[in-house]
Amino acid sequence: MPERASIFQTVQAGLESTPGTGVAANKLFGGLSIEPAVKANVKTFRPMGTKFPTMAALGKEWVEAKVSGMASYGEIVYPLASVLNKPTPTRNIPSTGLSYTWVFSPSYNSADSVATYTIEQGSSVRAHKFVNALMTAFSLAATRDDVTLGGSMIGKALQDAITMTSTPTAIELVPILGNQASLYLADTAAGLAGASALDRALSFNWDVSDRFGPLWALNAAQTSFAATVEREPKLTCKMKMEADAAGMALLSTLRAGSTKFLRAKWEGATIETTYKYLFQVDMALKVTGISDFSDEDGVFALEWEMTDAYDATWGKALEVTVVNQVAAL
Repeated sequence: MPERASIFQTVQAGLESTPGTGVAANKLFGGLSIEPAVKANVKTFRPMGTKFPTMAALGKEWVEAKVSGMASYGEIVYPLASVLNKPTPTRNIPSTGLSYTWVFSPSYNSADSVATYTIEQGSSVRAHKFVNALMTAFSLAATRDDVTLGGSMIGKALQDAITMTSTPTAIELVPILGNQASLYLADTAAGLAGASALDRALSFNWDVSDRFGPLWALNAAQTSFAATVEREPKLTCKMKMEADAAGMALLSTLRAGSTKFLRAKWEGATIETTYKYLFQVDMALKVTGISDFSDEDGVFALEWEMTDAYDATWGKALEVTVVNQVAAL
């Protein structure tokens, strides 16, 4: 019997119509890795007068998965649709166009409709899967060198010894490059459109965490958690800048407790006519922290910590726009 070699552990995903109801995992990731791990809550019992336990009882069982990889314009919509909300993309040139625009903007005060997936991992030797796969955290780290993704998923109890979906379709794989980035700051959301790019932004990190959690019920029909529920999310970002006039300007924002608007934008090659590959994050932010001064490539620098905040004039806290050739999840 051949060994289950680590190098051949392919990961595939399929969009679920109903959370927790498995579907064919018919999409193949080329830039994202998903690494599932079985989690279990087992209680043991040792009766009085003995040294060793006599019983072990399984209570909860679920899957937690690490997500990592290089950012691409096509694949990034998959984690975003699961951690923020699930939009319907717009075809930019009706009927014949190649490009699609995705706009992600979670609700301020109501539940969001998000994507859950069936995830399969393995090879022809042996494979397993888990359903109700949902992003609970997402991170993006960007420098001039590269743009990388991270995050975590939860899912229902692992199903072992499955046959993987055959001939999955590869998702469009166009990398988001470090040299395509520009960062902007403005005092209003509308002001971002006319803002000048920051000259000495050195790195950018964006994190979404604590987005969803499992609901456990006393229901024997449920082999894992019964559902997932939204929690109070944490949406933060960090931006390292040279400590020049522009880099120190956020000190006044921190002292005043006022809102600043940030746009992180990557623009790639032209898809058709005026439509280019695009990944853009717009945020209303409160400055909540500042790092020690440090050396960064020979310049005196510091890193600002900011938290997403709802802006009543804009009507949102966050909006992410992606333009690619992906018509649907």
